[in-house]
Amino acid sequence: MAKAGRGADQYMLRLPEGLRDRIKAYAERMGTSINSEIVRILEVEFPEQWPISERLDELGEMLSVLAAGRKDPRFAEFSAKIEETITGILSGRVTGVDPETRGAVASMWEDYKMRESEAAIDSAQDHYWGRTEEEIEAYEATGNFEKYAHPLPRPADPARDNFYLMDILPPDALAELTKKLATTDIEGAVEVLKSIPTKEIKRRVEFQKLPLLEQYRLRGEEPPAPSGEDPFKNG
Repeated sequence: MAKAGRGADQYMLRLPEGLRDRIKAYAERMGTSINSEIVRILEVEFPEQWPISERLDELGEMLSVLAAGRKDPRFAEFSAKIEETITGILSGRVTGVDPETRGAVASMWEDYKMRESEAAIDSAQDHYWGRTEEEIEAYEATGNFEKYAHPLPRPADPARDNFYLMDILPPDALAELTKKLATTDIEGAVEVLKSIPTKEIKRRVEFQKLPLLEQYRLRGEEPPAPSGEDPFKNG
């Protein structure tokens, strides 16, 4: 996807009231910008068309990959180019193809899809190209790639939603609970838990369900450096 810079085309965009705020909130959660999110979605929804002559030239340049065999990493790229060109012919993205040729390609592609179930899986994955995890979840739920200012509520997952008491209990209550358990005062521990407002625990649990970047943002903290990155490189 081409990145819009200072020399890129500019267009004064008028947004309906409230839409800019929703895009801004979503972009901040994703660590991007309003412009980046708008361009990303427009690139997905308005893909560049390819003249068939250009696509054939690209495939011709990659024929040398076949001689190298499947172990060559370029083989996957070559295969992807072939599928990309064929699907482009069928969808109309590849221009300059007459109806008769497109019909013949469509028939051949349908037979190929029936024989190769893996190709069908690849086609489904292509449907999600350029989409975020939240957009895919929204699509599977509603049929639309919707983007929300606030994250989607996640279903409970015991394998993923592991919470520590220190994350969901207020510090004072946690200290008191620890004392009760240390002396095997089970009844006292139960009373400590009962004394904690349900809303407070719920608020803390919901916070833990948020993406890590969102948790850091709400706490006003900087997220840790990615693995392998020197956190002192700018120091």
